[in-house]
Amino acid sequence: MAKSAIDLNALSAAELIELIKEAEAVLATKREGARTELVEEIKVKAAALGLSLNDLLGRPRPHTNVRRPRSDAGKTVVAKYRGPNGAEWTGRGRKPRWLAELEAEGKTKEEFAL
Repeated sequence: MAKSAIDLNALSAAELIELIKEAEAVLATKREGARTELVEEIKVKAAALGLSLNDLLGRPRPHTNVRRPRSDAGKTVVAKYRGPNGAEWTGRGRKPRWLAELEAEGKTKEEFAL
C-alpha cells in the first residue's frame, strides 16, 4: 500500500472532513465495482456447472425473532382447579390470589384439583 504524499497534520479540520468524504466516495465506488465483478465471476462459474446464481444461494429462510404462537392459543382450556367459592383456574399463567392464600394457610393445590 502506497503512502499518500498528503501531510495530514498540515490540514485543517474542515479539509480533513472533506478528504474523508472524498475517500469514502472513492471507496464506495471501488467496492461496488469489486462486488459486480465477483457476481459476474460466480455467474460464469455457476453457468459452467449448469446452475444459476439462485440455485447456488438457495432460498433464504426468513429470520424473525418472534416466537411461534401456541397451537392451542385462543382456545378455551378446561379448568384444573376449583376453589371453595367456585373460582376456577386452568393451571396456566399467574397463580390466582385465592389459591395463593389457601397455600399460605398450609393447603396444597392438589386438594382443589378437579
